Amino acid sequence: MSEVDQLGIAKVMEETCDYLSAKVKKPIHLSYDIDAIDPSVTPATGTPVVGGLTYREGVYIAEHLGQTGLLSAVDMVEVNPLRGQSDEDVRSTVSTAVDLLLGCFGRLREGNHSPDYRLPEP
Repeated sequence: MSEVDQLGIAKVMEETCDYLSAKVKKPIHLSYDIDAIDPSVTPATGTPVVGGLTYREGVYIAEHLGQTGLLSAVDMVEVNPLRGQSDEDVRSTVSTAVDLLLGCFGRLREGNHSPDYRLPEP
C-alpha cells in the first residue's frame, strides 16, 4: 500500500505490467482478494483491512489488467455475506466484487462506446 500512497495506482500498475510483460510473457491468473478494498466499501469479508484500496483504485486495477489482454483466469475471493452486519453491507461488497470482475472482462467506467462517439445534438 505504501507504493500506492507514494506513486498512485496508475504508476504502480504501469510499473507492474511493464515488469510482467518483460519478465513473464505468460497469461495472468488474477486472484482478486476483496478484502484489499477498504471495508467502508466491502464490509462483508473475512479479513477487513482499514485503509485498504479505494473503490476507484480497485476498479482501476481490474480495468488495467483487463486491457493488457493477458488475463487468462480470474477468481474473486474473501467475499463472505455471513460477515456483513446488514443487507447493505452484503450488497455493497457483492456489488463491488461484480464491478471488479466486469472491469477485468472489459467494462470501462467511462463506458464501452467507441472513441469517436459524440453526443447527439438536441
